[in-house]
Amino acid sequence: MSDEPLTVVIPCGGAGTRLASVVGRTPKVLVPIGGRPLLAHLFDAFASAGIQRVVLLAGSGGAEVEAAAQSMAPSGVQAETIIEPEPLGTAGALAIVGDRLPERFFLTFGDLYAAIDWNRLWQFALARGGLGTLFVHRSSHPEDSDVLALSDDKRVTGWSRRGEHRGVGAALSNAAVGVFHRDVLQRIPRGRACDLTGEVLPALVDARAPLFGYVSSEYVCDMGTPARLSSVDEAVSSGRATLRAEMLLLDRDGVITEDSVTRPEDLRLLPGAADSIRQLREARIRVSVVTNQAIVARGSCTEATLDAIHERLRELLDREGAGVDGIYVCPHHPETHHPEGVPELRGPCRCRKPSTGLAEQALTEQGIPAWRTLVVGDTTVDAQLAHNASLACAVVGTGHGGSDGRHPATATWRFSGLPAVSSWVLGEES
Repeated sequence: MSDEPLTVVIPCGGAGTRLASVVGRTPKVLVPIGGRPLLAHLFDAFASAGIQRVVLLAGSGGAEVEAAAQSMAPSGVQAETIIEPEPLGTAGALAIVGDRLPERFFLTFGDLYAAIDWNRLWQFALARGGLGTLFVHRSSHPEDSDVLALSDDKRVTGWSRRGEHRGVGAALSNAAVGVFHRDVLQRIPRGRACDLTGEVLPALVDARAPLFGYVSSEYVCDMGTPARLSSVDEAVSSGRATLRAEMLLLDRDGVITEDSVTRPEDLRLLPGAADSIRQLREARIRVSVVTNQAIVARGSCTEATLDAIHERLRELLDREGAGVDGIYVCPHHPETHHPEGVPELRGPCRCRKPSTGLAEQALTEQGIPAWRTLVVGDTTVDAQLAHNASLACAVVGTGHGGSDGRHPATATWRFSGLPAVSSWVLGEES
């Protein structure tokens, strides 16, 4: 496999009827975004990621796509265009090139703007194995989307087709980007048109085939309607699309500060934390703190003292030109059998992580889409919170370093600390 070139397949044979009023007969993969064809943006991203081969599966307008691909392909990237003999659907077109594909390959649809870290997606997929890894994010409209269920270890365990989802609360949707093993092609029906996301992948999940979900806050958005095209164009032109998240929900102890404290004067920032937060906020990324502080329920600290600790946190950050948009605190403790502390704060609640109350409050108050939100913590409590809320998560090596073992959920990414997270979110580190 090491000798096989990194390959991405782009099904782009759709007629684009919904965009015809805006772009005429231009193939969707050639529609201008931020003043350049979508395909030019994709080629730049592929070249930066070391992807050496791009296979376009075209339909009507295939000759135009082929000519454009040959002229746009950067040095080191081989572009191939396969024109389907008749409309075959996204899976049917994929089946006809199966013998030309490497053991594993990327796939992204030709009406998607995907500004993602392709290398991290690839490494995640290789580590999980199976038939494929799907890029997923929290759905903003689960009532009319395909909705996926993931286990704590990111295996896809359920697929509700559009209109079938009856759950309440957060839900994950498939973004039509992923990494697949060539064996998935054997599951595609032959001799007829067939859709990958509408038929093949749900059937694989129903059959309990090994598929995994890569939960991300990166910008992936389809531009298949005039309204969505306008939205994508704005995100690209403004630079928002290049940010790998638009809001971070940070745990406090072990991410921003050293150990938990009961006095304001004992609070210490971790090296680089303030500078990281400053850089994020300068890029207009929202940063909020989401923290469990059971020291109040235990009686180790009063609520007034905890408020003073957080005023101290704001003061230390302000000195470095940083700051946070919100601080969301759970003062409760779930155990009720201890006599000490504050009885009314002992017992179950919705706000104590990994319950989702604080995260949902932050999402509501900060006004950033959930699918563009990243949870950052140093324990599996934060990973489990992200899983429960259908949010992306990064665990850092500071503090507990994710080694506490209290919950089974896993994070999508691991970083050395908040400075590394910040650099990655800003697109400065891949």
